[in-house]
Amino acid sequence: MPERFPQQDAILASTKVFEASENAENFTKTLIFLAFSVIVLSAFVSGSFERAHYWYNLSFVTRFLSVPLVVYSVLMMVHLPYRAILCFLYKPYPLSANLPTVSVVIPAYNEGAMVEKAIESSALSDYPREKMEILCVDDGSVDDTWEYIQRAAARYPRLVRTLRHPRNRGKRHALATGFKQSRGEILVTMDSDSVIARDGLKHLVSPFVDAKVGAATAKVRVFNKRQNFLTRMLAVRYIMAFEFFRASTSVFKTVMCCSGVLSAYRRSVVARFQDRWLNQQFMGQFCTYGDDRALTNFVLREGYDTVYQRTAEVQTLAPSTLTKLARMLTRWHKSFIRESIIFSTFMFSRYRDRHRLPAAFDFMLTVVLIPFQFYITLYSLYHIFVDPILILRFLALIVIMGATYMVFYIRFERNTDFLYGVLYSFLHVFFLMWTVPYAVLTFKNNSWLTR
Repeated sequence: MPERFPQQDAILASTKVFEASENAENFTKTLIFLAFSVIVLSAFVSGSFERAHYWYNLSFVTRFLSVPLVVYSVLMMVHLPYRAILCFLYKPYPLSANLPTVSVVIPAYNEGAMVEKAIESSALSDYPREKMEILCVDDGSVDDTWEYIQRAAARYPRLVRTLRHPRNRGKRHALATGFKQSRGEILVTMDSDSVIARDGLKHLVSPFVDAKVGAATAKVRVFNKRQNFLTRMLAVRYIMAFEFFRASTSVFKTVMCCSGVLSAYRRSVVARFQDRWLNQQFMGQFCTYGDDRALTNFVLREGYDTVYQRTAEVQTLAPSTLTKLARMLTRWHKSFIRESIIFSTFMFSRYRDRHRLPAAFDFMLTVVLIPFQFYITLYSLYHIFVDPILILRFLALIVIMGATYMVFYIRFERNTDFLYGVLYSFLHVFFLMWTVPYAVLTFKNNSWLTR
């Protein structure tokens, strides 16, 4: 049986080196687990939880200010079971025997060697050759990206077509160029730093047997998972983003963002709004980021469903430094803010004939939880300043909440990498969540940030 993904370049020199690496990782995970256990145990033994109860009920003012903590707890008691039930209800679409023609559009800008891997993985797909084409659009790269594109195209002359912008115009324009030059019934968008599973295309287009499906998104894994601690944490985070959140919203056919890493769109639907999407403006500015979330929103507004297809898999490069991650998240937050405002303008209208109320409820629950998270974090930090022992309670709650979410990861993946997911919770609270207010403050900065 062939591997689902093309072989990656060898990183480890021998089996002994591989085994040594595995042993070191297991030792690291053991230390992380022990550290989490000590944090939780210390919080209870030290009386940190009781001290918090004392400070929160010291006076009428402190009791009043602690009310949002109770509200947040209630919301979480609704959110977690609700999301869990939907996850259990989710089922991917079965593999379809009637495959449509597809056009895989790969936009690239200063991607280097990775774009060749992206094209290669698409070309090695087990999709019928007579029903597919690959279009790679070089968006004015100034490095050797075009050489790698040409080299990959030369190996598959009847399958791969190459297009080139004389100057950089942005990912949205590169995708639009590919859309206009393509011929497939289904438009597949794929990032140039990603590799698709051999059977990925077949599974990705299978939902389109349902005439109401306008877009489908794939399951994203991290290609460079073993690069460092951060990429290991992100590997867990990515799985949760798709298997927990997108899977749950797919039950009522409203995935809010079909990922740019790998998604598919019904051509006849995209044709209705392609020019509006390409020239989209918000607050008087042309939209240069969030092309995937905007595409999804346009599909929904046209009355079509957006779904998650678990069986279609793709691997992508994750940021390997905190700086790159913070910039990527800032860009994502900006597109989330913009497209959330846009979705709120039509979510109570009759934009489609089914699943409107579940979509509106899920959207409002997701949005309302965000300000509570900031309030509780700041409120907790203030009391830690007043009584430093409360930091043990604060850290313990991060572990407990992170571990609660990781129960779902264990169900999906069945491995001990969930410990990196709990570790990511600390990274989120102390560093990454603050990219949200930064995104708000710099909202009108349209730069791509990661280039």
